[in-house]
Amino acid sequence: MKEPLIIGSHKVGEGYPCYFIAEMSANHAGDVDRAIKIIQAAKKSGADCIKIQTYTPDTLTIDCDKEYFQISKGTWNGEKQ
Repeated sequence: MKEPLIIGSHKVGEGYPCYFIAEMSANHAGDVDRAIKIIQAAKKSGADCIKIQTYTPDTLTIDCDKEYFQISKGTWNGEKQ
């Protein structure tokens, strides 16, 4: 049996409980209060840690105002891809 991987005080590997990583991604939408609520919900759900992302839209796609780049509903309503 391999030696377990140690993350903080958690041992990860065969014979140890699952290490639960929650995914926030960029769902915080840049809002710190929203990010904190997501982290609290992840912890309440049993997550051991959380993965987050930050980015600016200009790093994801081209700057284009054409209709097919417009988002018309959801969190990003009114924004463009």
